[in-house]
Amino acid sequence: MSDSSAPYLQVIAYYHVKPGFGDQVSALLAQLTEATRQEPANRSYDYFRSPQDPDRFVILEQYTDAAGLDAHRATEHFQRLGFGTIIPLLVSRTVSSAMVYPADAGQPARAVSS
Repeated sequence: MSDSSAPYLQVIAYYHVKPGFGDQVSALLAQLTEATRQEPANRSYDYFRSPQDPDRFVILEQYTDAAGLDAHRATEHFQRLGFGTIIPLLVSRTVSSAMVYPADAGQPARAVSS
């Protein structure tokens, strides 16, 4: 379990899949999720499919830092499933990230975009 007061890198990715490939990408994301959650620098990894458009997904990822994200992108499973299989099935992909600095109880967290 991670330290909830430690800073972390929050990543948000939006995937728009080529028409008709939503089920295939969903199955691949399930595999990617399972593997990514085993990475030492991963704090969480979840994906969600739009109920209005089955070809749209949002992926929420947390890593201990930017180096953790870099390590994720270099893994065999991301190279094979992400770059090799999922990304070629996309119409578009938007990824943003920010370092989150949790605050004391009752105070807002601070985020710095990267």
